[in-house]
Amino acid sequence: ALDAAARNFDLNLGHPAVAATRHEQIVGNAFDELARLNAEGRGFDMVILDPPAFAKTQAETAGALAAYARLTRLGVSVLRPGGVLVQASCSSRVDADAFFQAVNRAAAGVGRPLREIERTGHALDHPVRFREGAYLKCLFATAE
Repeated sequence: ALDAAARNFDLNLGHPAVAATRHEQIVGNAFDELARLNAEGRGFDMVILDPPAFAKTQAETAGALAAYARLTRLGVSVLRPGGVLVQASCSSRVDADAFFQAVNRAAAGVGRPLREIERTGHALDHPVRFREGAYLKCLFATAE
């Protein structure tokens, strides 16, 4: 996936906006890497948080919401003011409203309230025919 992302970035370097962009791929545990970047005083205009499923069973839901909140706090710690946070979840057991609420509360709790741009879910070509099938959710927001 990272190789494909790097190739895609390179293919788009002909576009002035892309060519003017500094881009960095970081491989590692997101919690550890975000903490390291924060400790180094690094800041980014966009932070994308798209972890694997944190809850595969109903019993794991509370822990998953806590993990999403922790990831949010770490993400906004390296997000420059006015920057864009993109945070996603693919945990079918985590309700969309609970996910969005956890993300918003976590950011506000560390003094970085979010201004939501958009909430997304499944594309039209990914039909949902049962409740647990609605597992994709994503928030686009700016942080103060």
